[in-house]
Amino acid sequence: MEWNGTNIFLLIFTIGVLLFTIYDGLVLSFWKGATKLKVPVRTRGRFDGYIFVGMLALLLFLNISRNGPVLTTILLGILVLFFVYIAFFRRPSAVFKETGLFYNLVFVPYSRIERINLSEDGILVIETGRQRLMIFPKDKVDLDKMLQVLAKYK
Repeated sequence: MEWNGTNIFLLIFTIGVLLFTIYDGLVLSFWKGATKLKVPVRTRGRFDGYIFVGMLALLLFLNISRNGPVLTTILLGILVLFFVYIAFFRRPSAVFKETGLFYNLVFVPYSRIERINLSEDGILVIETGRQRLMIFPKDKVDLDKMLQVLAKYK
C-alpha cells in the first residue's frame, strides 16, 4: 500500500465525512442539553448529492477497471458508502434545545435571536445579529411546533 498525495487526501476527506456523520447523528442529540423538539426540514440541493455520489462511483469504477492502487479503491469505496448514506438516507432537521437551536450544524442561542418572521409560503426566518436562518419545515404542523418552542423560550 502506497501513501501518495491522492490517498492522503482521500483519507483526510474520509475522516472528515466520518466526523460529520457522527456529529450529525449522535453528538447533536446529546450536546447543549436535552432535545426539546427535532423537526425534519425540507431538503435543498438533493440533486447535488446524487451527482456527487455518481462521480465518486465513476471514480471507483475507473480505478477498479484500470487496476489502480488497492488503497485508493478501498478509500473511494468507503467514501461512496458514506455519501450514499448522506444523499439518500440522511434527513436534515432543526434541533431545538433548552438554550438554543441547531440548524445546518450551527448552534444559535435563543438570546441572540433578534427577529422571527414567517413568510407567506411557510418559511421561518430567524435573524440574529450576524446571520439570517431560513428554516423550511416540511409541513404546517411542524411549523406550528417550532413556533410554540420559540415562543416559549423567547
